[in-house]
Amino acid sequence: MDPYITFLTEHWMLAVAFVAIVLLILLNEWRHRSFGVPGVSPQQLVDILNHQNGVVIDIRTQERFDLGHILGALSVPKESMTNSLQLLNKYKAKPVILVCHLGQDSPKAAQVLKNNGFTQLYFLAGGMEAWRGAGLPVDKK
Repeated sequence: MDPYITFLTEHWMLAVAFVAIVLLILLNEWRHRSFGVPGVSPQQLVDILNHQNGVVIDIRTQERFDLGHILGALSVPKESMTNSLQLLNKYKAKPVILVCHLGQDSPKAAQVLKNNGFTQLYFLAGGMEAWRGAGLPVDKK
């Protein structure tokens, strides 16, 4: 036990930085889970699209959407999510996957849909960056 105490006293800044990083990671995980919306990988998203007739809603700005999006995705920027509920209500019975740039805004946006009766909600973990990183096709139309 003495070597650990010696290390911590001699390298206290390193120990504090390590604890801070671990706490930030745990806080980020808790934040995502507290929204109650599970994240899916790009491969799981493909499976939901192919086998469960899922719907992809891209919540990025129209400019980012136009630069490249998942084939068949609907563009509903997060700022207009509440105003688009009438359009989206027809998808309540289907799995809905929300996509943003890095996977950080989607869980928050999913709360709007969850509060309006959507039950099969997911978000793309890692967002479009994860989709591109997996080498999956991007539509620019």
